[in-house]
Amino acid sequence: MNDLVQGGLYSAVLDSTELDPLREEDALQEAQLLDSRVCYLTSTAAVIFELRTSLHFYVGNSALLVVRGLRSFDWNSPTRLTPLAALTVMSSIPGQLGESFHVKFGLFPEAHLSLVGDLAEFYVLESEGLGEAPPDYSSLDLRQVQDNLPSWSSACSLLQASISR
Repeated sequence: MNDLVQGGLYSAVLDSTELDPLREEDALQEAQLLDSRVCYLTSTAAVIFELRTSLHFYVGNSALLVVRGLRSFDWNSPTRLTPLAALTVMSSIPGQLGESFHVKFGLFPEAHLSLVGDLAEFYVLESEGLGEAPPDYSSLDLRQVQDNLPSWSSACSLLQASISR
């Protein structure tokens, strides 16, 4: 996944995504947001999603959203501590702001993420070593949960891709 963030490997030879989260509302519904990174030196943000819970993706077990030419990264969540739980995408709204791409995610429980940048890339991936279902957050500790989720260092196969224009 790090390689995709660093240089992007988008190829017109790849299949396009089943439902395009860069153009279609709620395409990532029920996917889980796992992690994000922002590199201020390159003005790039990247977000990893768990797709095994997604309502609309039937191939791949993970996804990566990369926003280049990052103008805004806005995260909002409650300050109170909650038990370890997945952040589930309840809504995703992509669009254009002038010449910029933007996307807003409404998450359960009580969180919001918004990104604005020059362009976005979305990759559907098959991360190696994951089971059929995501881990049970309530019965495992953080390390055990993380061991059963896609991560930045996951070896993966690139299945589908989309790029905003």
